[in-house]
Amino acid sequence: MNIIYTSDKVAVAEVLAKRKVFIKPKLYEMLNMFGKNVDTVNGEEWSRHRKITAPCFNERVSSFVWDESVRQSQAMFSQWLAQPGGKVSRMVDDARIVALHVLYAAGFGVQHDFSGGARVSAPGYKLSHRDTLMTMLNNFIATMIVAPQEAIFDKIVMILSPRMKSVLLAIQEFRRYTDEAIASERKLLAEDRGDQRHNLMSTLIRTSDQAKADGAQSALSLTDDEIKGNIFIFNVAGHDTTANTLAYAFALLAINADIQKWVTDEIDEVLEGDESSVYEDAYPRLKRVMAVMYETLRLFGPVPQIPRRPVTPNVPLTITRPNAWTSMEFSSSTTTLLIPANTLVNLNIHAMHTTPSTYTSPKVWNPKRWITSTSPTGQSASSDRSTLQNEKLLHMEQGFAPWASGPRICPGMKFAQVEFTAVLSTVLKRARIAPSVKGGEDGSGMTAKTEVEALLQDSHHIGATVSMKRPEDLWLKVVER
Repeated sequence: MNIIYTSDKVAVAEVLAKRKVFIKPKLYEMLNMFGKNVDTVNGEEWSRHRKITAPCFNERVSSFVWDESVRQSQAMFSQWLAQPGGKVSRMVDDARIVALHVLYAAGFGVQHDFSGGARVSAPGYKLSHRDTLMTMLNNFIATMIVAPQEAIFDKIVMILSPRMKSVLLAIQEFRRYTDEAIASERKLLAEDRGDQRHNLMSTLIRTSDQAKADGAQSALSLTDDEIKGNIFIFNVAGHDTTANTLAYAFALLAINADIQKWVTDEIDEVLEGDESSVYEDAYPRLKRVMAVMYETLRLFGPVPQIPRRPVTPNVPLTITRPNAWTSMEFSSSTTTLLIPANTLVNLNIHAMHTTPSTYTSPKVWNPKRWITSTSPTGQSASSDRSTLQNEKLLHMEQGFAPWASGPRICPGMKFAQVEFTAVLSTVLKRARIAPSVKGGEDGSGMTAKTEVEALLQDSHHIGATVSMKRPEDLWLKVVER
C-alpha cells in the first residue's frame, strides 16, 4: 500500500471537507469492538448515526455540562487545597475523574461526587467504571484484539498473561456497566419517567425505540449494539481527550505566570466574584480561556494524525506548491495531485499545527495568538473592561483542526469546549498555580519549572491519545488567591 503524508493546510481542509470522496479506512473498524458507531462508519450509514447522535449535543446539554463541570472542579479544588503545602501530584488523574463525572452526568444522567463516584466499584464488580476505561485506553491495541474474540479469550483465561487478563476483565465489566445503564434508561422510559431526560443515553434509546415502533427501523434507529458502540466511542472521545487537554493546560499555565495572569484578568472580570455564574452569560465572554484551550490543542492535540482513503483511483487533491509563497514563477499558489490506486492519505495534524508558514514561533505556547482586539492602541490595563469587550477569538478556516473539520467534525466539540472553560475558570478564579518538584520537596522555582517542562516534552502517542509519559511525576503547587 502507498501512503501519502501531508501537513499542508489546503490539502487537509479539502480532504476533511469531502467526506464522500475521502472516507474513513478499514482500520477504524477496530473501534467497533462494542458495535458500529458514528466515528467508524461511512456513507449513508454515517448519516443515520449522525442524525441520531447530533441532537444529544444541544444548548440544554451545554448548560448542564457547565453546571456539572463547575460543581466537580470546585470539589477538586477543595481537595487540592487540603494537600500539604497545596502541592498536588494527581492533577492528571483528577482531571480524568472530572471529565468522566461530567460525561456521566451529561451523557447518562448519573451524577457522582468528585471524591467517590467513578473511582469506586459498583456492587458485584471488581473494577470501577473509571478503571475499566483506563485499562482499555492504556492497553488499546490489546483491547482491539481481545474484544472481538471475547468468548474465546474467556475460555483460555487461565493461560493468559496478567496484562491480558486485566484487559479481558475490563472489557467484560465495561460491557456490564453499559448493559445495565441501557436497561435502567429503558425502564425509566417505560415508566414515563424518562421523557424529561435529555442525556446522550436517553436520546439514543428514545429515538431508536420510537423509530422501531413507527416502522422506520432502517431510517433512524440504532440496534442495541450500535447504541453500545456509540456509548463506547463517546466515553473514549469525551473522557481522555478533554482530561488530557485540561492537565496540559494547568501545567503550561503553571510555568507561564504571565499568561496565567492574562487569563485570570479576564476570569475576574467575567465572573465578578460569582462562582455560580450562568452558562449563557459567562461562557461566550471567556475568550482568553478558550484561547488557552486552542493553543494547548495546537501543541498537544490528542490525535496527531487522521487517516483517510480515496473511494476511487486518481482522485485529485489540491495542495500548496512548494515555495509558493516565496516564488513569483507561478500564477497559482496551488497545484493538483492525482492519488493513485491502493493509496491512503494520512493527514499530519500535529505537523500542520507547528508549521512556520502558518504560525509565528510555532513551537512557543502562546495563547495570545488567538486573540484579536479592536481596542485603541495604548489601552492602559489588560483587564480593562472595554479592552476585554473589544477582544475577539480568532477562528481559522485552515491550519487548525484538533477536532477535525468539515462534515465529520467532532460532534462533541462544544461539549469539550464548555467543560474545559468551566473547569479552568472555576479553578483560576480561586487559585494561582505554580510548578513544583517531584515529591513535593522544596526547590527553586527554576528547578520546578525545568522539571515540568521536561515532563511536557516527554509526551507520546500512548494508547488512544497523546499523553504525558510520566503523569505521576507532574507536581504542581496550588495557592488560594
